[in-house]
Amino acid sequence: MKPALLTFCSIAFAVLWTCGMLWSSGTIDLANVIILSVCGALAGVAWYYAMRWVFQLMHLARPSDPPANPGAER
Repeated sequence: MKPALLTFCSIAFAVLWTCGMLWSSGTIDLANVIILSVCGALAGVAWYYAMRWVFQLMHLARPSDPPANPGAER
């Protein structure tokens, strides 16, 4: 999986989650929008890292850390 696609999907998840929470809350006032936007951003970041971990576990994504010395084999 390409990192750009995973980033786009996490942003889409955060936006949809925030919109869903605003819709289900009933009242739309400034404090509610701010709190749910912050929570939506945190949910998007958590979703990104969780999906990256799952894809690495399934060997669909590259590991995040490159090897320390890629040319040195002993």
